[in-house]
Amino acid sequence: MKKFLTALLILCLASSFACASEVKIYDGVKLHAFATGDNMADECYVFESAKGLVILESTAYKDDVNAFNEYIKGLNKPVVAALLSYHPNGYKTYGDVKVYATEGALKSWQEGGSVKALTDGFVQMLGDKVATDLPSEAVIIHEGDQITLAGITFKILKSTDGANFNVEIPALNAVYRHMMGAKVHNILPSIGYIDAEIADLKSYQEKNYDLILTSHNVPEGKEAVAEKIAYLEKVKEIAQNSKNAQEFTEAVKKAFPDYAGEAYIGMSAGMMFK
Repeated sequence: MKKFLTALLILCLASSFACASEVKIYDGVKLHAFATGDNMADECYVFESAKGLVILESTAYKDDVNAFNEYIKGLNKPVVAALLSYHPNGYKTYGDVKVYATEGALKSWQEGGSVKALTDGFVQMLGDKVATDLPSEAVIIHEGDQITLAGITFKILKSTDGANFNVEIPALNAVYRHMMGAKVHNILPSIGYIDAEIADLKSYQEKNYDLILTSHNVPEGKEAVAEKIAYLEKVKEIAQNSKNAQEFTEAVKKAFPDYAGEAYIGMSAGMMFK
């Protein structure tokens, strides 16, 4: 974990800051997809109904949190709740809003948790650019729960890491997960993790979701799921046939030369080949 956190911090520090947000609105229950344009390609979401707004995830940097908040205020509706899993930073900015999270997600935001460790590391390198406020309490939800917020139904799903959570939005035939990206490398710490990711994505195909939402990429469709499964199967094959981290890294780069997030290959290699 320490190596992973260090590598991710270096990736973020080496990247340039940006705050060029883009908003996409989908039909049905209105989905506002807010692209921060920052160095981690953070994406935040607002679900809008006649009864109000529900936030799904926040972002890491104060400028982006403030920009997202200004967009939310421009919708002129009350924020009923915030579903926060991997990205809770800056939650206080959105007002006195009820935070909903699993016990695992809440634990990850406290001392000794992965999100808290990342936040502390960002602060050491980036100072007051980072939104450091993390929730210390939440309305606890569980895997399999179906909750209704602002008249919108959300189903809570288990994530591959088992600590945080994913979300299904039936009204949009959509699902949220932390990372995917059809042409983006992902952090893959082990063969077992890859197998779990493949199984998860195949379940998306069985459920026939129209829309995949992630925290580090724009919303994608069904074709992205098939492409990601093919990517994961190839990376698994490369890992099984590589003798060391360098061999693995070079083979993945060669197999996917046009993929973004190249630094994630090195992180995966460091965890797979200790």
